[in-house]
Amino acid sequence: TAYEIPKRDWSSDVCSSDLQTTVKAGVDGRLFGSVTNFDVAEGLTGQGFTVSKAMVRMPAGPIKTVGDHKLEVALHHDVVVEVTVSVLGDTA
Repeated sequence: TAYEIPKRDWSSDVCSSDLQTTVKAGVDGRLFGSVTNFDVAEGLTGQGFTVSKAMVRMPAGPIKTVGDHKLEVALHHDVVVEVTVSVLGDTA
């Protein structure tokens, strides 16, 4: 017989978590490289969430500037949460 295993609702945990990353950047705030969906998934996985890069939605493409960027993470086809990624520039 088929049965459904109850899952812990961690969408609110992911939604309330912010991700902060430091990337080499120029003085004008543009990054040398970019922050991709792989980087975001890796950061969230480091915070204890099971997130693959396919779950991270970046409609504007990879992040190429310093600042706060809102992204969507699709935990399930019915559950999409917003996560804020703070990109800090390292000019050293």
